Amino acid sequence: MTRAAGRPAALPKPGYQAPRRLFLDDGQCLVRFFPERGGPPVDYDFAAFPIARELVVWLATAFAGSTAPAGRRRTTSSATSAFGLLRRFAHHLASLNRPPAHPAQLRAAHLESFQMAGLGTPNLNRELPTLRSVLRFAPEGAGQDFLARLASKGLERNSTPAASYTTAEFDRITTTARSQLRRAADRIFAGRELLARWRAGQIDAEADPRTWQHGELLDYVERHGDVPRRDTRWGRQPDYCVRPFGAGRLMADLHLTFSDVGAAGVLLLCLTGQNYSTISTATATHHRADGHTGTTATAVVDLVKPRRGRDRAHMPTAFSSSAPGGPGGSPHRQFDLHTPFGVYALLVDLAGAARAHVGTDLLLVFFCSKGVEKARGFRTGLPNAILASWSRGANLRADALGEDGLPIPLVVDSRRLRMSWLERHQQPVAHTERTLANEYLARNRGNLAGYQKVVAAVLEEQLAGARAAQVMRVLTAVDVAEARQRPEAVARRHGLDPATLSKLLAGELDTVLGGCTDHLAGPHSPAGEPCRASFLLCLSCPCARATPAHLPVLIAVHEGLQARKQEMTPLRWAERFAGPVAQLADLLASFPTATIATTRTEITAEQRALVERFLTRGLDLT
Repeated sequence: MTRAAGRPAALPKPGYQAPRRLFLDDGQCLVRFFPERGGPPVDYDFAAFPIARELVVWLATAFAGSTAPAGRRRTTSSATSAFGLLRRFAHHLASLNRPPAHPAQLRAAHLESFQMAGLGTPNLNRELPTLRSVLRFAPEGAGQDFLARLASKGLERNSTPAASYTTAEFDRITTTARSQLRRAADRIFAGRELLARWRAGQIDAEADPRTWQHGELLDYVERHGDVPRRDTRWGRQPDYCVRPFGAGRLMADLHLTFSDVGAAGVLLLCLTGQNYSTISTATATHHRADGHTGTTATAVVDLVKPRRGRDRAHMPTAFSSSAPGGPGGSPHRQFDLHTPFGVYALLVDLAGAARAHVGTDLLLVFFCSKGVEKARGFRTGLPNAILASWSRGANLRADALGEDGLPIPLVVDSRRLRMSWLERHQQPVAHTERTLANEYLARNRGNLAGYQKVVAAVLEEQLAGARAAQVMRVLTAVDVAEARQRPEAVARRHGLDPATLSKLLAGELDTVLGGCTDHLAGPHSPAGEPCRASFLLCLSCPCARATPAHLPVLIAVHEGLQARKQEMTPLRWAERFAGPVAQLADLLASFPTATIATTRTEITAEQRALVERFLTRGLDLT
């Protein structure tokens, strides 16, 4: 394991329960960093910082957030640079006459003095935005004037934070990439057809000598992975017979090019929402989960995300199609470029010959005629800056106009593609739903106004449906007291028979949110069959009744659903829970406010455990 500057730090003890990246044990304050592109993890030890323990933990927590998967410090060099900056900031605070003892004592003057102390430093303009970008991940507790100064123009970031593309821009990128990959597939399939005809003797050398020679050269390319060459004073150059066709064109007739792989990488990013490095290192090895049975085609691929840590880096991921899969392989000239499976299966086919020449199992292999990285030959993965190069070649234009009133170039960035996918699909990819909501979408301002309109529309729709539905009927405390003296009258008023009312009040009919008076007559199952619907549907079921005995659970479920807002995206929360929360609010309005306040303090541990099992779907039948 490599180590950064700082005194040696012990690893956490066995069984020590701590965050995966930040370890606080025996006076240590250790942050473990996993580089995005793989390599050994690096440990950054904050324990040697000459400041108070509370400030050390505060800075270490900020550093852990900035180097986490949702942060911007993704390489070892950028993480080490940020660590060095925080160390210099800590030494500066320690050198003051009255150094702060905890984050609440940080003031704007501390930033001003740190800035003055750095005058003459070549990297001053770059370090201050870095400090701001790291401290945005710090926990709450710093002084307000410190936070205000940190956000002021004097500490502006030099780069624009990654934000999503507009819907039109994202669709334009996807369509352009899809069109180019389709043209590349048509070109390679045409080259294979010509080669097959030449090998079958279907081309007459005398009647069509050029086509015959073209087929002969493709045969050489297919067998050797290169065009015929001769030795010259300038090295090995293409033979004279290659000139009429061009070496690059002959190789492109059977193999993907640099630009083709750029389009393929962009399309996979647009369709899957995965990270750039994950797609770059994807392999052609896969398992057909559908078993080629004609059901929905699905390939399970072992993707790798090194920053998840050694034990969790490998992610079996399903690439599915929207249509049944055939017996295997890509149908000739009939390929699907609208689903992850379709694109993946096509690339497995198109790069198969190049994969064999290189001796690799990586999915993306292409021929580079101009030596983009090192020299002429085959390359693997997604080279650096290939997306920006591809977008320039595709002549993409953004929706925004420049100062001259003309559209400005649209540069494709993998982070923005991922942000756009997450915003559009509202589903986590290789991270938790909490990270999706609180990190990726929370910092995305690319299309915030449009997203807010969508969430507002869904909320309005869910609330209207909840209010239109019948709310579960409630027996008040007065009803319960009257039932002891006049059970027939109370039962008749609530549409029950006296025997069912007695069982309801005795708790014999309890489910979670209330009591079920007839589990064979529910509207969500065929008549005469036991109800298997979610307990949340009890809120609008005519067979359900709530009594004061159910009030603690009703309150706990209402609070639990409200708390889910912090763990889910706003749109998904609105779709799943806005209606039930509105129904619960209406139902709780049937009880006096004082009763609800008193009951909230009397909820037992057993009742909270029941609610937790319910909300985490531990009570579901399927």
